[in-house]
Amino acid sequence: RGADLVRRRRRRRGLAAKSTEKGVLSGGMAAWAGNFDCASCGRQRLIGAEFSKNMLEKKRKDPKATLRCKQCVESAAAAEREQAAKRQAERAPAADDEKHTCSACKAALPTSAFNRTQLSKGPEKQRCQQCVAASEQESQAAVEERQRKALSEAKTAMQRAEASGSVAEKLATSAAHAALEAERVTGLKPVVLGRGRTRGASRRGRGAGAR
Repeated sequence: RGADLVRRRRRRRGLAAKSTEKGVLSGGMAAWAGNFDCASCGRQRLIGAEFSKNMLEKKRKDPKATLRCKQCVESAAAAEREQAAKRQAERAPAADDEKHTCSACKAALPTSAFNRTQLSKGPEKQRCQQCVAASEQESQAAVEERQRKALSEAKTAMQRAEASGSVAEKLATSAAHAALEAERVTGLKPVVLGRGRTRGASRRGRGAGAR
């Protein structure tokens, strides 16, 4: 009877691993809907990858906070830069117009080329609007590339696990891939919960009870 029970358990684990892997490889998780709405464009049920890290952190601190997706943030920033360029072009050149040096491109530019936040940082740290926009785009592109690479590597690992036939390896690689997909949807990184403290506490509890 004991041997039959072990065989049944192994069979159930194997079926669960195959079912999980099939769902992941078929792209089902990539089609998940999120739980975030953009207050600017009105799109709903967006995944966490549609928002910046700062926006998601803002939402975690205040569940009632409104969010703007990356597309809307970039559109607003582009519109602001365009308006600043128009104001600069319309202004009559003045001999005493104050210039500020951008710490990134080193160009001496008029005040209208900077926003107030950057000017408040001082000459050593201030950056013009164009450099700020370029930096944000590069950072976002780097994040998306890291996510894409991690997902690709996780999928390759799943395929190797399938070829190996190891149930444990299939479960581990499927879980890793699912965690990456979930991070894209929720914006939350997976957390590994330690069990050492719980075990220690339970031992101390049993010891105290024995006394």
